[in-house]
Amino acid sequence: MTALRSTITALTFALLTAHTALAGPPLITDDAGTVAVGKAELELNGSYTHDKETSGGIACETNATDAEMKISTGLHKDLGISLAIPYTIRAREKEDGALTGTSDGLGDMTLEVKYAFAELADLNLAIKPSLVAPTGRYSKGLSEGHWHGGLTLIASKEFADGAYALHANLGYEHHRYRTQTLRSTTHGNLWSGSIAGEAELTKGLVMVADLGLASNPDKGSAELPVYALTGARYEINDLLDINAGVKFGLTGAEDDVTALYGLVLKF
Repeated sequence: MTALRSTITALTFALLTAHTALAGPPLITDDAGTVAVGKAELELNGSYTHDKETSGGIACETNATDAEMKISTGLHKDLGISLAIPYTIRAREKEDGALTGTSDGLGDMTLEVKYAFAELADLNLAIKPSLVAPTGRYSKGLSEGHWHGGLTLIASKEFADGAYALHANLGYEHHRYRTQTLRSTTHGNLWSGSIAGEAELTKGLVMVADLGLASNPDKGSAELPVYALTGARYEINDLLDINAGVKFGLTGAEDDVTALYGLVLKF
């Protein structure tokens, strides 16, 4: 709970002390900006995740390579929509070095609508409802097998004519699990909070950092998943950005390390 209180304090400070910034990958924290009407952005993202832990005297190891395509466009002034389509290229689970599970295939798609509803003292505020469709194969562990939704409150603030930016998110998700077993062992109401910063080092090159935590869905554990991320984004031209980053798990409930990489095409 100390970590939770610290992050909430940091989020509050950012909201009160922090022109709309467009962040994007490799950040996990979203920004309050929306894509302009008549424009579109296509994100092609990839990741490699490694996690290792010991449970009941058994060494459990997970490695996964994932991809995601996300397309965003503007519906109206300050109103945007996006669709994310994830795909697990290769996921492997081992126990004491022996392979115990594999999976690959399409995951659950996410539809998001973002509305930038206010600007207060140069602080931009947005709200983002989301809906996740069970498009992945439940039998392969690629889907929860049920629709679920969420809501995220977003704040963004730029400094020094856009050379620096802060973003803060506070999110909520409600999950309706498919089986009674999952419902009895897994929390259905999940909260998350994060804060991210950006700094433009040279024209087109932006360094980023991100810190966040979330509720632990496992009812048997009180440990919160906490992560830290660092990376960079480079704008090659007005039509193409590339990005890369590394996310570290700061607690045992979070994956140990994830490499993030991708590009953004703008139309």
